Amino acid sequence: MIRLSAARKHFGSKSLFEGLDWLITPTDRIGLVGGNGTGKTTLLKILGGMEPLEGGLFSAPKDITAGYLPQDGLSLSGRTVMEECLSVFGDLLELEEEMEALTHQMAEVDPRSDEYHRITDRYHRIETEFQGRDGYSLEAQASTVLNGLGFAPADSNRPTEELSGGWQMRLALAKLLLIKPKLLLLDEPTNHLDLEARNWLEQYLNEYSHAFVLVSHDRYFLDATVNKILELWNGRAYFYSGNYERYLAQKSERQAQLQAAYRNQREKIKHLELFINRFRYQATKAKQVQSRIKELEKIERIELPAQEKTIHFAFPQPPKSGRMVAEFRGVAKSYASKQVFQGMSFVISRGDRIGLVGVNGAGKSTLIKILAGSEPATAGEFGWDTTWKSTISHRTSIRRSTLAPA
Repeated sequence: MIRLSAARKHFGSKSLFEGLDWLITPTDRIGLVGGNGTGKTTLLKILGGMEPLEGGLFSAPKDITAGYLPQDGLSLSGRTVMEECLSVFGDLLELEEEMEALTHQMAEVDPRSDEYHRITDRYHRIETEFQGRDGYSLEAQASTVLNGLGFAPADSNRPTEELSGGWQMRLALAKLLLIKPKLLLLDEPTNHLDLEARNWLEQYLNEYSHAFVLVSHDRYFLDATVNKILELWNGRAYFYSGNYERYLAQKSERQAQLQAAYRNQREKIKHLELFINRFRYQATKAKQVQSRIKELEKIERIELPAQEKTIHFAFPQPPKSGRMVAEFRGVAKSYASKQVFQGMSFVISRGDRIGLVGVNGAGKSTLIKILAGSEPATAGEFGWDTTWKSTISHRTSIRRSTLAPA
């Protein structure tokens, strides 16, 4: 179990949290929520041993391992994708190398000699350890995690420096999941994942055998993976049981109860003060006045937390289009010899709400760019409703058909 006692941390003159008491048990699934700048990432780093506390205590058993995934900024190079994954099994790989060396030695030594028996004894001992720790399935384990996070089998031999920043982060996540730390610390792990990889990670975390603390702005991901919520707000920590949806309900209930208690207390204080002020100078009421004064002094004032700031904005309404907004007729797109898609035909009508899904590399962003007029199609034709053609005509040289509103 990991414990924070009266923990305190500041960022410059700003207090991130004060007096934080937190016990993390081996099976906790915790969602860490709060506005930007409230200290979520800092708290993850404290749990991971990368940031010190400014006050209070942090304690954990010696055998506790913590693994931290930042939001971004990692860069891997010098190995293939598979080699990078297997690098987390350094001690097992050393055992495997020793086993191979011992095998060569056994082939060169007289089987009747004492040295041969010494070598075979050593081999059997480390082979038993290697097998007990699933050493023979390391590549299979790595392949399972890589496949779940969207890597194709052919990617195993790709140099890591060829990967984009998003895929570098996926690879870093794969390494962390292979380590299986006792405390998994994930800071926005779904930022670089497509839908399939996100769903796989959701299932993986639901089956994870140790504790994890998760920061995510994906409320549906939190709903599906966590059973506790820690909210950082206004320099304090608030604990809730259940997933994110339950947290919202409990938070609303807690705020309503706090406001009701605050109003009741203000009414009580008001009545006490009125009595004291009214009878302060009447000798016959002196004893009662003193009693009210003592009662007033003993009241522990309820304070309402600062209201969360809400950003208000509005998008200007575009000109109204016709019933048909856009149409694709046999549109294709390729980059050199790589065919992204072809034969794409569809109509977008006014009022449509369309979700565009697919694996990485399927052409989702390319299709959006073609629709926006910032990317040319390779073949086929398409057009927009004439009501708003002119607003984007200066941004595209794509061939367009003349499509009249339906």
